[in-house]
Amino acid sequence: ILLGFPIALVLAWAYEVTPHGIRKDPAGYIEATTDAPGDLDNAPSIAVLPFDDLSEKGNQAYFCEGIAEEVLNALCKIANLRVASRVAAFQFAGKQHDIREIGEKLGVQTVLEGSVRKSGDDVRITTQLINAADGFHIWSRQFDRKLMDIFEIQEEIANSTAKALSVSLKRKHALAQQQVDPKAYDFFLRGLSYFARHTTQDNIYARQMFMQAVDIEPEYGRAWAGIAYTYGFSYMYFNASDVNLTEAKRTSEKALNLAPELAESHVSSGIACCMSQDYEGADREFEKAIELDPKNYEAWYFFGRTKVHEGELERALGLFDRASRVRPEDFQSVLLQAQLYTSLGDKGKAMAVTREGIERVRATLELNPDDNRALNMGAFALLRLGQVEEAREWMTTSMNNAPMDSIIQYNGACFFSLAGDVEHALDCLENCLIKVGNISREWLIHDSDMDNIRSNPRYEAIISSFPE
Repeated sequence: ILLGFPIALVLAWAYEVTPHGIRKDPAGYIEATTDAPGDLDNAPSIAVLPFDDLSEKGNQAYFCEGIAEEVLNALCKIANLRVASRVAAFQFAGKQHDIREIGEKLGVQTVLEGSVRKSGDDVRITTQLINAADGFHIWSRQFDRKLMDIFEIQEEIANSTAKALSVSLKRKHALAQQQVDPKAYDFFLRGLSYFARHTTQDNIYARQMFMQAVDIEPEYGRAWAGIAYTYGFSYMYFNASDVNLTEAKRTSEKALNLAPELAESHVSSGIACCMSQDYEGADREFEKAIELDPKNYEAWYFFGRTKVHEGELERALGLFDRASRVRPEDFQSVLLQAQLYTSLGDKGKAMAVTREGIERVRATLELNPDDNRALNMGAFALLRLGQVEEAREWMTTSMNNAPMDSIIQYNGACFFSLAGDVEHALDCLENCLIKVGNISREWLIHDSDMDNIRSNPRYEAIISSFPE
């Protein structure tokens, strides 16, 4: 199963070894990494919804979502405030929902919504903070400013929200906000919008937007980090080429030099280090990212993936657990924990965590029935639980929705092999190689999920078709 892992990472997991064997680290490390930075169970909580686009042409959705995301990020920096993740809150974009229903689904006490009207260099942002229990407004503000003032508006919205919730404005780290040309910032927000969609083509579009931003502002650190992310994700998920790896390293170094105070710079560098098998460097970068922003999901998640590659499975468990609590709706980090528990021989824990992961998948699909990653990963989890028919339905749907996604198509072959449907598995594998390609011969040879089809002449022909 690939499940979104780059080939190199999966190979390390497949054998469950490092050059020195599996390292089972003391449980104390897991406790240290999974303890939340402060007891937030009873802290005020909020979700920031994507702002509505009220511009004349209605073509500023990316800008509206970007402003909302920036406000969300600013709120995340405030101590003792629980903030629903972008992934969770933005699933309500373009949908009519009762605020009370949103509060219940996301487990938050308050909801911040707003609208943006952008015309030339002028912008009007209206925000409302709403009590999720009864739907009544707590406060409302309107900002009429120039685009040059956009960063101050975002900060003011975050501060006003915190004050209304009686939350201290004390931050563990100061907000790292660079003043940039509004046009560069506009391209940056466009890039964020594309990048959040996680498809091959949107990843390319995102890179183009980030590059437009640095063309205008050559020292725009956040945009350089964005470029590094796109190259890193291209290497991991779409095309493990030397060019993507080289560019991921180069652009992440640029981001680090320009914006060492940004957690995103260190995450992008950590990803590049991991892909280059510089695990010591990756550990250092992810630890720094977490120090700068303990609520950064990507830092915890990719740190966990690095530890999987190093064979430190118990450490990876702790890091994935922390990622799953930073982003409570995330199913990926939970289902990966289930796989690790299986690798460590704790089948009981693996099944319990799998059930938790399925609950999160179902919650995701309730809001977004076409989430292919949820369908794909959820199918394997259902198969593990013995719910074969529903698992087949989910896998088939995900494959039909994403016929050119190499990970999903390859996982389909793995799934049907595990389910004992040999001919279907071989059909999927052949179709994947013809339509998509980008599958590693070495991984295919050693993937235990293919054991049920390995003796079939069609499988042998597939292996023979690869260059040695």
